[in-house]
Amino acid sequence: MIGVIIENNLKPVVREFFELFKTPWEFYKEGVTYDILFISGNAEYDLKAKLIIIYGSEKRRFDEEFGLNIVDRHDVPEMTYRDKSFPIYGAALAFETESTPLLKIHDAHGSAAVRVETDHAEYVRIGYDLLQEIRHLLAVGQPETYAMVPTLDLHVAFLRDRILDSGIPFVEIPPRPAGYPYMVCLTHDVDFAGMRFHKCDRTMFGFIYRALFVSAVRALKGALPGKKLLKNVQAALSIPLVYAGVVKDFMVNFERYIQLEEGIASTFYFIPYKNTPGWIAGVPAPGIRAAKYDVTDIRNELKRLISSGHELGLHGIDAWQDAEKGRHERDTITECSGDHEVGVRMHWLYFSSDTPQRLEQAGFLYDSSIGYNDAVGYRAGTTQVFRPLGVEKLLELPLHIMDTALFYPQRMGLTEEEAFTLIRKNIADADENGGVLTINWHQRSIGPERFWDDFYILLLKELKALNGYFCTALQAVKWFSKRRAVTFHQVHATASGMTVRLTAPQMDGTPAIILRTYSPLPKAQKGNSERALRYIDTPFNGCLETTIPFRG
Repeated sequence: MIGVIIENNLKPVVREFFELFKTPWEFYKEGVTYDILFISGNAEYDLKAKLIIIYGSEKRRFDEEFGLNIVDRHDVPEMTYRDKSFPIYGAALAFETESTPLLKIHDAHGSAAVRVETDHAEYVRIGYDLLQEIRHLLAVGQPETYAMVPTLDLHVAFLRDRILDSGIPFVEIPPRPAGYPYMVCLTHDVDFAGMRFHKCDRTMFGFIYRALFVSAVRALKGALPGKKLLKNVQAALSIPLVYAGVVKDFMVNFERYIQLEEGIASTFYFIPYKNTPGWIAGVPAPGIRAAKYDVTDIRNELKRLISSGHELGLHGIDAWQDAEKGRHERDTITECSGDHEVGVRMHWLYFSSDTPQRLEQAGFLYDSSIGYNDAVGYRAGTTQVFRPLGVEKLLELPLHIMDTALFYPQRMGLTEEEAFTLIRKNIADADENGGVLTINWHQRSIGPERFWDDFYILLLKELKALNGYFCTALQAVKWFSKRRAVTFHQVHATASGMTVRLTAPQMDGTPAIILRTYSPLPKAQKGNSERALRYIDTPFNGCLETTIPFRG
């Protein structure tokens, strides 16, 4: 059990952090004996525990008592831990050390973390304020500079490793469904629902220009195969026949997604009504934000998706800033889907500091807007579903990979080879940290002009080969809700094993949860790089009451 000593105003941050690092903990109680103490802020350090972890970017009495020499203080530094770099958004202290730095600060001497052992306890002094870092990541997020760094997950890994290094046995509920390394959530924003809704407007003329002229230039440069140039020309010439209803609308790809994703349920986010760009800062948003279709215009497509097992969500307009408008937008989608458990992703990813509260008031179960328009990666620094600070029920499914960010020339403008290299880094992060990898491939992206279908097919093939658990956005959120609801009633270490009694809600259609039991290391092996392999995973649903033997 971890006893937590912190300043009162950071209690919500602590609660959320220990939902992400799901292990037994409580706020410190007088008279209770703890194996581990987690201290942040001003606190006494003469408390008793096997391992005492002290965070803070200011000089502490502990530093003087144990002779720690602070060689420098750095603002917004970068750290390196086990060959992985991550940013600190506040300040960090560098401590003098004669050994290899436990946590190296880039371009600086010393270490941001030092270990002190006495006859009675092991101390780890870490020179930054972890809770302020977590608050920043969840409330503000990371700039695009650090988009590809899972910073929050690295904070969790660093703390976990300090416990493992101490040799203290403990348990954790990792963010991995039983039998899978991570989850994969395929989503599709429906900004355009067919060329038939675009007559003599910006979208139509823009498509014709790009399909005929831009494509011809690219083909001449060898950047576009002749076969795709021909398809673009055919699509542009077919527009009058699309309007007449004579030929298939090339901008409608719902059926193709159903075929490509056979056996996989994905989530489609629909704009509720047409010709409505919404508002921002009290003035109308740019007119091009308005969709030309109304969700009620495509009821047949919606029915087909639902019958194929796919999920419908809201691609919100004003829900991000107005709860009443959000309720109306939500009701428009639920009326079409027949499902009152609905999530939202804001059109153009509009978001503000009070958006979570507005969305919760509007009745959404989850949001999936925390991502980048112009980059790929981890805006909140994590692959995990989390609860934004200041709300009680709403959960956030972070968005990690978006097609337009990858391939638009005015955004990242990557080649397919470069994009795959980048995404493989995302996959490796998910494999290491668990969580859910959320992908957004727009409805029109596998049709003419964009032609991002071949890439999407290869991506699906790779993810399937790596045994990711495919699920809808709602299924991912429900699984994480189940994990969050796990209650540790008893966790007690004996000489030979860990006696545990846990409960979790039973939810049909979701994978089991894992209890991971870490075995203690012999004293001679403390700090061994293979220590993380000393665990036993026990899948369970509902109640678990057993004794799990330690690995020898």
